[in-house]
Amino acid sequence: MQLLAIALYSRDGRRQVLDFKPGALNVITGESATGKSALLDILDYCTGRDTLQLPVGPITDTVSWYAALFQLGDTRAVVARPAPKSTGRSRQAMLTFGAQLDIPELTQLAVNTDTTTLRRHLGRRIGITESHRLADDRRVDAETGAHLGHAMLLCLQGQADIVSRYGLFHRQGEHFIAQAIKATLPYFLGAATFDQARKQTQLTAAKNRLTDAEAEYDRAGRASDEAETTIAALWREAHTLGMVPAEAPPREAALEALFAAVTSPPDVQPGDHEFEQRFVNLQRECDQLRERLRELAADRQTLMEGSSAADEFARSARIPRDRLASLNLLPLHEEGTEDVARDSGDSVCPLCRMAAPNPDPSVAALNRSLHRLSKHLDGVEATRPARHKALEEISRRTTELRQQLLAAEKALKALTANRGATAALPRQAPSDFIRGRIYGVLSTLRHADETGVSRLRRLRDTARAMVGALEDELSPEQEYEALRARLVPIGRDIARWARELELEHGGTDIWLDADELTVTVGSDVSRIPMSRIGSAANWTGYHVVAHLALHRYFVLQNRPVPRILVLDQPTQAWYLPDSAGEASGDDTEAVERLFRLIHDIVRDLAPDLQVIVCDHVNLPISWFQQAVVQNWRGGKKLIPQDWIDSVDQAEAP
Repeated sequence: MQLLAIALYSRDGRRQVLDFKPGALNVITGESATGKSALLDILDYCTGRDTLQLPVGPITDTVSWYAALFQLGDTRAVVARPAPKSTGRSRQAMLTFGAQLDIPELTQLAVNTDTTTLRRHLGRRIGITESHRLADDRRVDAETGAHLGHAMLLCLQGQADIVSRYGLFHRQGEHFIAQAIKATLPYFLGAATFDQARKQTQLTAAKNRLTDAEAEYDRAGRASDEAETTIAALWREAHTLGMVPAEAPPREAALEALFAAVTSPPDVQPGDHEFEQRFVNLQRECDQLRERLRELAADRQTLMEGSSAADEFARSARIPRDRLASLNLLPLHEEGTEDVARDSGDSVCPLCRMAAPNPDPSVAALNRSLHRLSKHLDGVEATRPARHKALEEISRRTTELRQQLLAAEKALKALTANRGATAALPRQAPSDFIRGRIYGVLSTLRHADETGVSRLRRLRDTARAMVGALEDELSPEQEYEALRARLVPIGRDIARWARELELEHGGTDIWLDADELTVTVGSDVSRIPMSRIGSAANWTGYHVVAHLALHRYFVLQNRPVPRILVLDQPTQAWYLPDSAGEASGDDTEAVERLFRLIHDIVRDLAPDLQVIVCDHVNLPISWFQQAVVQNWRGGKKLIPQDWIDSVDQAEAP
C-alpha cells in the first residue's frame, strides 16, 4: 500500500491535488506556515483515524472534503472523508476499489462506509488478518487484534515525534497508544500470529478489567464494613425507642426487621422513664466497651513485652551456646545422658575425647549449664506459637469491640442530636422523626448490601479467571524469544546507519527496545536509553534510522504494514525553520548525509518502500531535486490563496 495522491476540495468544488511517486523518496519542501505538516494528519485521517488534528485556520476554513488515492498491488483505492465538524471528529468515509481509479470530482463524493469498515477493508488488502470486530485507535479492546490504525502508528513521524527523546513512535505519549503498540508490534514483526496478537490484546483488556473489578470490590467491601456498623447503630437506636429487641439478628434479618419496625407503628409507645433507662443502658454499654478495650490493650502490651524479653533472652543465650557447640568442645547431650555422665564418676576431655580419671569440676559444670541453657531456649521457642496465637486473638477481639463501640457511640450521638432537634415537638413527634431518619438510612444501605458485594466478588473472580486462562494459552517466553530474534537484524541496521550518520554511540550495539518503545545503546549488562543520549540531532537521527530499519524488515519479510514512511521536519535539529531552506556550516554535511541515507535505502528497496519527507531544506543536489514533488515557496501553499480570498469575501459584510 503506497500513496499516489492526496486531494483537498474547496467548498465551491475546486480541487488541490498533490501527486506522489510510489517506491521512491518524495520531498515536499517549502517555507514555514505553508501546510507541510498538515499532510501527515490528512494521511492519518484518510486511513481511518476518527479525529483530524489540524489547527483552526485556512485549511479548516476552506476544505470540505479530503481524499487519498492508494496503490494496493494490482488495484487502487480511493478514500474520501468529509471535513469533520467543529469537534474535529467524524466516522464518515467513502471507500472505492478499482484498477483504473483516479482522484474523483467533488460531485462524485458520497459517504458509503465508516472508519471501522474502512480500516477493515484496507487492512485485508495488505494482509492484516482480523477478528470479527475492531475498536477505534484510542484503546485496545478485548475483542480486537491488530488493525490498520495500529500499523499506521509505525508509518508516521510527526514534527514532535521525530525530535522526542522519550518515545520512538507516533502518538506514543497519548493514553492507550503505547499499550496498543506494545500489544501489536510482535504481530507486525511476525513474532506472534494474529490469534496470539488478538489474545494479547484480550489479556491486556482483561488485566484492565481485573484492576477495575478489584478496586470496585475493595470499595464495596469497605462500604459493607461501614454498613455493618451503621446497621448496628440503627438497631440500638430502634431498641432505645422500643421498636426492636436488644439482641440483633444477622445482617439480612436485621435489615428486614428494622424496615418492618419503622414502617409500622409499635403497639405501645415507650414511656419517658423506659426511654431514659435504655438511654442510660446505652451509655453504660459504651463505658463497658471502652474499659474492655483498655484491658485488651494492657494484655497486648504485656504479651508484647514478654515476647520482646523472651526474644532478647534467646538472642543473648544463643550466642555462647552456639560458639561452644560449633567448636565441638561441649557437645549437647541427649536428654538423660547428663545424669549418666555425672553418676559414672568420669568426665570426658573436651579436646581428645578421652576419659579423665580426675575430672575438672568446671567441665561438668559447663556441661550442665549448657544443657540447662538449651532446655530454656527450647522452652522459649516452644512458647512462641502460643504467644502469636494469643496476640492474633487479642487483635480479633479488639476489632470486634471497636466496631461495637463505634455502633453504640453512633447510636448515642444520633439519639442525643434527636433530643435537641425535637425538644419542642409533641410527644409522638420525636419518635416519628427518628423513624423517618432510620428509614432514610436503611434505603441508602440497600445499594451496598451483601448481594452487591457478592456480585462484585463474582466479577472480580471472573476477571481473574479470564486473565489466568489467557496467560495459560499464551507463551510469553516463547513470544519474547521470537520477538528478540526479529529485533536482532533491525538493531544491526540501526547500528550500521547510526555510524554512517555519525551519531553518538553509533559504534556500539544498538537495540530497538519493544518493552519501553525506544532505542537503547550498549551491552545487555548496561544499556543506555535514547533519553540519556545528548542533542536533538542524535534523537532525530535515531528516530529516522530506527524507522528505516523497521520498514526494511517489513519489506524483506513481507509483513502486513503499509509501505509508506512519512517524516515531518527531520532536519529541525540542524537549522532554524525560518531560514531560507538551506543548512549552513558544519550542519550542511549532516543534513546531506541524512537525506542521502534515506535516498539510498529507498533505492535499494525499490519499488517496495515509499518515503515522504516534509521539510524546509532544499538541497541543490541533482538526486535531491529529482525527489522534490512540491516546492512551496514564493506564495505557493497547500491551500491556494484564491481559496482563502473566496472565504474572506463570502464572510465580508
